Amino acid sequence: MAKKPMSRAIDTLKVFRDIIQLNPIKSVLPIATSAVREASNKNEFLTQVLKETGFNFKILSEREEALYSYVGAIKALQIPDVLFFDIGGGSLEIVHAEQFKIKKVISLPLGSLRLTRKFDDKKGKLTNKNLESLQRYVLNLLPSKRDLNLSDDTKLVGVGGTLRALARYEQKLSGYPLDKTHNYKIGRKSLDFTINRLAKMTSGDISKISVIGASRAETIVAGSYVIRTLMEKYDLSNLYVSNHGLREGALSIFLEDPKTYHNGNPTAEQIRSTIGIIEPRKANPEKENFLYSLSSIKLLSKRERKIFDYAEKILLSKHSFSNPQSIFYFVMDEDLPLDHDDHLILGLALVHTRHPKTSDWLFTRYKTILSQQDKISIKKISILVTLRKILERTKSKVELRLHGTRIVELIVNPSRSNHNFLLKDALRKFENAFDVKVILSIRPYQGSSQNSILEL
Repeated sequence: MAKKPMSRAIDTLKVFRDIIQLNPIKSVLPIATSAVREASNKNEFLTQVLKETGFNFKILSEREEALYSYVGAIKALQIPDVLFFDIGGGSLEIVHAEQFKIKKVISLPLGSLRLTRKFDDKKGKLTNKNLESLQRYVLNLLPSKRDLNLSDDTKLVGVGGTLRALARYEQKLSGYPLDKTHNYKIGRKSLDFTINRLAKMTSGDISKISVIGASRAETIVAGSYVIRTLMEKYDLSNLYVSNHGLREGALSIFLEDPKTYHNGNPTAEQIRSTIGIIEPRKANPEKENFLYSLSSIKLLSKRERKIFDYAEKILLSKHSFSNPQSIFYFVMDEDLPLDHDDHLILGLALVHTRHPKTSDWLFTRYKTILSQQDKISIKKISILVTLRKILERTKSKVELRLHGTRIVELIVNPSRSNHNFLLKDALRKFENAFDVKVILSIRPYQGSSQNSILEL
């Protein structure tokens, strides 16, 4: 490492040190990756860093860097079968996993800054000839598809500043209405169009693109070619972006087991545990029976059930919202392991429980992402949230029976006086959302002596 870059790095670290000292932060985990790991004078540099800033850096091995980045991304996305990559300035980390089990970990000298310096014509632009050479170089270094033994279910997942900038620019070009890159899906054709457009520009032109900026302008083309080559070589049609990576993964491993973090050798079981695969699910038997009944009579799809589960988790967090739109923006700000359309359905369904007109108005903003069937799902999830709340507060046991194909009998056995008018209103909305006729049968609760069947 040259003296000027070392000095710039130390000055930047001093800024972070001052920020930390101004805030109630007790622990800091300073980590260094390939740029420091490969430097011949790394010990001299880190000694100077410790002396001037107080930060005692841990140099991550290639394996640690890859695994921590994988943990951060997959903990947030919950995708079991992945070809994961983290493209940094100096290296490309690759992790292949099936059912969250690590199959292979690879680190290659294919960072965007390294490749830019290797193939740049020194005029602020990679020529077509240089880009062809760069692509051949990347192809030769990447392992074969046979070596990785990828299954048909494998999804390509990536992290890194280059990828996030590329995703933001692709969203800008396509007029994507949702301001969110986490779990954003990029198709190969769309990626090709975006990269070809960038390849025609100089770094000066790229620096003027607000969603990319000057800091990525010089290296984004080289990094983009690495990403495209990954998709082409392994014949993967889509790429999923994660906003979570190395930092979140290193922190998660540390919080799970500080000793493992310091030793730098997490086991497969520790990785799965950190991602959250082993956590037991606490099920409410009444809720499970109710939802299972809806699914068994084909009124609730697996997708809708999954979104409903997230809706209940958010409601259990007991956040207070002053208006319906606040609910929506709170939900959309969370990085959940949901596709963007499912995430929007979740947010709009929760708004719909409070104010259907606001939900409908917001829906029009995202109609290029959502379908009319999604609008039906929003109504179904919304009324299920409302209905479940009524049944839980009256401590009711519920049984569903299907008569024919479109008539549903709801048998309610409350343990306290039921709010019949509120329940009837909710069930009218249930009829509308699920396109069924509902017969409501109320069995006696303690203190009552008669059954009743209510017409809606």
